Amino acid sequence: MTIMSKTSGASERLRSGIGTALPDGDGRALTNASEAWFAATAECQREMFGFMSMRLEKDGEAVREMMGCKTMADAAAVHSHWAEETLRDYNAEITKLMTIYTNSVNGGASLKR
Repeated sequence: MTIMSKTSGASERLRSGIGTALPDGDGRALTNASEAWFAATAECQREMFGFMSMRLEKDGEAVREMMGCKTMADAAAVHSHWAEETLRDYNAEITKLMTIYTNSVNGGASLKR
């Protein structure tokens, strides 16, 4: 019967720098880059989940408004407003995500809200 350890040998070597043949000697650059990438990815995921939640709420509100419309002109106005708002929201979200990754690449702080 084979027993697997709870930690990976590769992850332990990465943390300690043992067994890496990188120009900086102990592999710290790779470790730092990996940590920065994981931190930026986690921040982007949090941002995207918040965005999805907000958009679903707004989409549901638009559907409720459309269901209450008496005329096609009213429904078209609701749809037009929804489309414009959706485009603005997605554009703003892409800007936020790009800022997070840009700050990560530049070694800077995370996005401030």
